[in-house]
Amino acid sequence: MGQRARSLGLAGIMFLSVLAGMLMFDLDGSTEEAINLGPSIDGDSGISLQAGQGMTVTLIVSDEDLGTIELEVLIDGSKTDAYTISQAGEVRIDVPPDKRGVILIEASVVDEGGLSDNWSGTFTVSSPSPVLHIGEALPVSEGEKLFFGGTLSYDEISECALSWEEPEGNGGSLPIDLGEDGRFGHQIDGSVGTVTIRVVADCGSEAVHSEFQATWLESEQAGCTDPGASNYDPSAENDDGSCDYSPDSDGDGTSDENDLCEGHDDSVDSDGDGIPDGCDVPPTSYNASDMLDFWVDKFLCQDGSGTEVDDYNTTGHDAHVCSVTVSWDEGNVTISMNGLPNHDFESGPGCCASTQAYSLSIPRSPSNDTVGGHDPTNCPEAGGSYQCAPDRGSIAYAINGVPIYGPEDGPGGDAVASQHGAYDEDRQEIWLGLCHGHTGPGGAYHYHADANCLHWHSEAQDEGWRNYSFPPEGDGEASPVIGVALDGYPIYGAYGVDSSGVLTEMKSSYRLKEGQTGYNGIDDYEYVAGLGDLDVCNGHFGPTPDFPEGIYHYHSTMQNGEGDIGFPYFLICYHGSVEEGDGDPCEGHGETWGPGIGPPPDGCDPGPPPGQDSGASIGLLASFEPPVGGLIALICLLALPYEGILRGLASWRGPSDRVGTTHGCHPAQV
Repeated sequence: MGQRARSLGLAGIMFLSVLAGMLMFDLDGSTEEAINLGPSIDGDSGISLQAGQGMTVTLIVSDEDLGTIELEVLIDGSKTDAYTISQAGEVRIDVPPDKRGVILIEASVVDEGGLSDNWSGTFTVSSPSPVLHIGEALPVSEGEKLFFGGTLSYDEISECALSWEEPEGNGGSLPIDLGEDGRFGHQIDGSVGTVTIRVVADCGSEAVHSEFQATWLESEQAGCTDPGASNYDPSAENDDGSCDYSPDSDGDGTSDENDLCEGHDDSVDSDGDGIPDGCDVPPTSYNASDMLDFWVDKFLCQDGSGTEVDDYNTTGHDAHVCSVTVSWDEGNVTISMNGLPNHDFESGPGCCASTQAYSLSIPRSPSNDTVGGHDPTNCPEAGGSYQCAPDRGSIAYAINGVPIYGPEDGPGGDAVASQHGAYDEDRQEIWLGLCHGHTGPGGAYHYHADANCLHWHSEAQDEGWRNYSFPPEGDGEASPVIGVALDGYPIYGAYGVDSSGVLTEMKSSYRLKEGQTGYNGIDDYEYVAGLGDLDVCNGHFGPTPDFPEGIYHYHSTMQNGEGDIGFPYFLICYHGSVEEGDGDPCEGHGETWGPGIGPPPDGCDPGPPPGQDSGASIGLLASFEPPVGGLIALICLLALPYEGILRGLASWRGPSDRVGTTHGCHPAQV
């Protein structure tokens, strides 16, 4: 019996030895030559393109070795080199911006074995409609000329003619000089009163118009000219002696309703700053070179001023109260926050929000980032010139102390695009409530877009918080500040002054790439200069209600220049310098990244998948690349008694090509 066992053992050893030799022989590639599969190229046809910069057509090339293929692209019969091809075989062809009408694109691909494939498609390039913006025309006195101006945006400005008329008048239309860049300005005469002026832009096949009110005031208008009086008339030029100062509780010669600070003589202003001595009245404009006073005045919820708010995803009233503390030293402002909002909110599936401990240090004098050379992997459209905002966690803070997150949430898709129905999120439930905010792991409430709730008062509207919708303003006034970026520059709401001096809802310059939905987060978007009002970081330099001389600032955006979704909603990179923190960049496992939440930050070890060992024997076997064939099934059967070997083989995946993917063995759970 022992002899028989030894014989069987020797036979088994010989079989395994022969099998190992066969495996190594096969691994060496000497028994079989690689099969050359022909390349393929494909793409959509018949798509309409918007004329101008950023017109692209996307094709897909497949081959087992993309590094050796030759690609040729023709546009209307002319060869072009204006295309790129990614490692995954995505070909992006740039269409010349001057193309119009129906165009033909042809592409051919040849591999090193001489096999080839061809593709052709037609596309229609249409010109955008003209857009006319008219700035606010200020009233003038009788006999003076009234000035108005604005911009005309159109692909072919040279084809347009501009004129103005009184719709109710009988004077006909009069021409307006139009600059090559679409800007215009004009002066007109008028009589006392208010009339409607219509400006018409005729661009051949399309014409648009816009109207505004022109007002001429009577000269030498009489009234009370003292701002301290209760009946002060700002339009009065001659004082008629009618000024009334009652009631005047402190007897300083200024009525109570116009007192800058009751109890102080408004006529005593030693330093000439427009604020009476002893008064602590916030200024109407701030110093952009030292923003300490600005942040001290603007951050909400200081000194116990927060009000009790409710989380609608809980039972009963939660009586949450936001809390913010502002401190400073010679160069920086430090804001400490408990992360609770100053308005009712909805936590969503991540219920429930809880008190946090946030601390942010920003420079009192922010400066532009002039170093460049930052890692552009998270915001490739910035070209490495600006520091990217983080994939996960806070990219800024609202002035009520609530963190502002970027577009990507748990699984890596654009949470805002999903919320607005651009795609269905099938990896992890993403739900945004009031003001596009929700609660994440650890009870951290945060915004992904909007955040203008902090300035909206439901009681003033005689409505409940569920009646809030974006945007809360739109009454002709520039939006107030809503937050601060990590570089120290402010973030304002939706409305601001564009490059033409026109007050408008600010639009982002990002759009979805052809055929994309936001499912892949920022990778699905591209920056197109001039598409909207804002730059690659979603900001610009210009005047604000607090800095009339201008400051660089960001805007919250819910639309882009084409009227589609306003990615990146707050910002995607930092125009200003951001000091590197001392914390561990890989912190946040189980809170901002990890199983069921999202991928780790770049450079951080994700660890083994749940339930999988990381022993040396597994790693060794997994590093081999077994041959593909019928022997795999036999190896799996032989390996079944050995749990360690089984796990190693089960973790392996074979090479893939355009025909399909060949996998290693995957036995049942053991």
